[in-house]
Amino acid sequence: MSERNPERLFQQLDDVVAEIIDRFASEGHGTARVIETLQDVLAKRQLAYDRDPDPAEEPIAEPSNDWPGADKTSNRGEGP
Repeated sequence: MSERNPERLFQQLDDVVAEIIDRFASEGHGTARVIETLQDVLAKRQLAYDRDPDPAEEPIAEPSNDWPGADKTSNRGEGP
């Protein structure tokens, strides 16, 4: 499935976008508004991609357990 045919990609994306437009327009959002919003969404995604093309390659910052009481198990189960 690694076919690199730009015309095929265009057609596949066009089909998906047409489905999205139809879905949201039929929910009462209006075709023009859906298209405008899609353009905004795509512009936002393009900016994010320009900043970081592959965010999955970066390490995920794990939450810290150094807050007060994090290691105190005696407080568990106690009510106010």
